[in-house]
Amino acid sequence: MSDDRSFAFEIRYWLDKSDVIVGIDPGWDEFARSNDAPGLESRRVVGRNLLTYIHGDATRMYVRTLIQSARLLRAPLVRSYRCDTPSMRRFMEMRLTVEDGGVLCWEHRLVRAEPLAYRVAFVPAGTPGVAWRPLVRCSVCNRVKGASGWSEPDRLPETAAADTPVRVIYGVCPDCLAAGPGRSRRPLGGG
Repeated sequence: MSDDRSFAFEIRYWLDKSDVIVGIDPGWDEFARSNDAPGLESRRVVGRNLLTYIHGDATRMYVRTLIQSARLLRAPLVRSYRCDTPSMRRFMEMRLTVEDGGVLCWEHRLVRAEPLAYRVAFVPAGTPGVAWRPLVRCSVCNRVKGASGWSEPDRLPETAAADTPVRVIYGVCPDCLAAGPGRSRRPLGGG
């Protein structure tokens, strides 16, 4: 996909002042279907607090800070992040905008995608039937903390067994924490 900044955001949803999802555009359901996530169809998420879908305390705090920053600044807040699939690195951009009545519009778009060297599937810690020691995965840049430090998911020995899901705890890595949700960090994609 092109890196042209003029193309439209693909997924859009709205939060009320209590962070409850009050509206979703049609792109949401298409995204849920294409990512084999029927439990995330719009009819199942409208009326629920966004934070119920966020794994990890550090990630929840990060998202809360994004929301609070957008509401406080009352200007569009644009941030880069990653939303990988098991076989692709997906470089994304989000924009948060406060609309009339304090409703927050949260938009996401794919900037570019590239294949991972090998397939890496992740499951959250606490998943039934998965009982090994988890790694930490950054919810912003998708790097994973292995024995040798933070790295791309397909560059760690701990993720090399392509047919075995990797159990993770979601957090925010030191680089993304240092940049903070109110500022942009270095371009995503580094190791």
